[in-house]
Amino acid sequence: MRRCIAGLLGAELNQISIKATTTEKLGFVGLEEGVSAHAVVLIERVKLK
Repeated sequence: MRRCIAGLLGAELNQISIKATTTEKLGFVGLEEGVSAHAVVLIERVKLK
């Protein structure tokens, strides 16, 4: 996943991080009644020279 994302974004592999966790039977996701996904992105403005 990291390699694919880095390739699509033109980023270095070490700039991509993926974390996973479980909900331990909490809520509709933990009870296997649904799925959930979250994405967090840090975008930095780069000044062109």
